[in-house]
Amino acid sequence: MSTLLNWLDPTPLMPHSFCFVGRKDLILLHVMSDLTIALAYFMIPVTMVYFLRRYRNRISFNWAIGLFAAFIMLCGITHVFGIVTIWQPVYYLQGWIKALTALVSLATALAIIPLVPKLLSMRSPQELQESNHRLQEEILLRESAERNLRKSLAEQKRASAELEQFAYITSHDLQAPLRNIAGFSRLLSQRYKPKLDGDALEFLGFIEQGTRQMQTLINDLLALSRVGRSDSQFEKKPLAATLDKVRKGLESEFEKSGASLIFENLPEITADHNLLHQLFQNLVGNAIKFQPPGGKPVVEVYCDRRKDDWHITVIDNGIGIPADQLENVFAVFRRLHGPEEYEGTGIGLAICRKIVASHGGQIWAENRPRGAEFHIQLPVQPATLKTPWATPPDVG
Repeated sequence: MSTLLNWLDPTPLMPHSFCFVGRKDLILLHVMSDLTIALAYFMIPVTMVYFLRRYRNRISFNWAIGLFAAFIMLCGITHVFGIVTIWQPVYYLQGWIKALTALVSLATALAIIPLVPKLLSMRSPQELQESNHRLQEEILLRESAERNLRKSLAEQKRASAELEQFAYITSHDLQAPLRNIAGFSRLLSQRYKPKLDGDALEFLGFIEQGTRQMQTLINDLLALSRVGRSDSQFEKKPLAATLDKVRKGLESEFEKSGASLIFENLPEITADHNLLHQLFQNLVGNAIKFQPPGGKPVVEVYCDRRKDDWHITVIDNGIGIPADQLENVFAVFRRLHGPEEYEGTGIGLAICRKIVASHGGQIWAENRPRGAEFHIQLPVQPATLKTPWATPPDVG
C-alpha cells in the first residue's frame, strides 16, 4: 500500500509548467490542443455507443464497436492527464492510465484482425443498390403474377358457373326429350307389336338401347361436372365403412358375378366420403365389369400412411390395362374396348381422377400379370376441397 501511495504522491516531482519556464503562450497551446483532442475523443465513443444501442440488432460485431469506444475514451483521458500534469506532477497515475490505454488498444487491434475478411466481404453501396433494384423487380413480377392469378381465378369461376348452367340445361332440356323418345318407343312396341314385323321391332329395340346409352352418358357427364361443385363435407370416418357402402350399392352385381371385395385394418380418413364412395364405386364396378369370360372378380383394397399422405391401393384380377394406355385411361371418353365387348361411357375413371384431384391428391394405374392396380394418394389433413379445373380436362 505504501508503494502505491508513493507512486501516486506527486510531492517529489515537478510539473511540466517548470519545463515551459513560465511561457503562457506555450502552456495555452498545449492545454487547448489536448483539451480539443480530449473533447473529440469523448464525443466519438458517445456517438458510437448511441449508434450501437440504436442498431444493435443489425450489427453482428457489437463487441468490436464497444472495444473501439473504450479505446478512444481512454485516449481522451490520457490527453486530459496531459493537461493535469502541467500543474500537478501525477506522472505515476498518468502512466497507469497510459498502460491501461495500451492494453485496450492492443486488444482492439488483435480483435479486428478476424473481422477483416468479414468487412471485406460486405457488399458495397452499389451492390446493395443493385440488389435492392432486383428485389423491387421481383416484387413487381410477383404483384403481376398475383394479378394474373386473380384474373385466372375469376375466369375459372365464370367457367365453373357456365359449366353448372350447362349441367342444368343438360339435366332438364336433354333428358326430357330422351324420356319422350324412350317412352313412345316402348308404347309403340307394346301397342302395335302384333302389327309390326321383325325389322320394325328390331329398330324399336335399337331406339330403346340408344336412349338408355344416351341417358347413361348424360348422367355420367352430370356426375363429372358436379365433382367438387357441391359443398364439401369433410369428415373423419373409417374407410371400411365407405367400402361396405359400396358393396351394398353394388349388391346385385356382386351376386351375379360372385365377386369378392377384400379389405382389413383400414384407417379412418378425413375426406368427403360421398366423393370417396363414388370413387370406389367406379373402381370396384370396373373390376367387376372388365373380367374375362367366366372370371370371378376379386378386388383387394389396402391403405397405409406414407409421411403426410394416405396411400390406397386397389388391386383386381380383371383383364388389366395395356402398358401404353396406363395414363390415357383417365381421359374423358377414353375407352379401350368397344361397346359390343364391354358397356360403358369412358367417363368413370375421369370422374375418379377429378375426385382425387379435388382432395389435392393423385391417382395412377399400374399393370399386373393378371388384372390392374390403382394407386391413390390423399393428404392426411386436406386443407379444403379443391376445384380441379386448374388445367382443362383431357378429352382425348
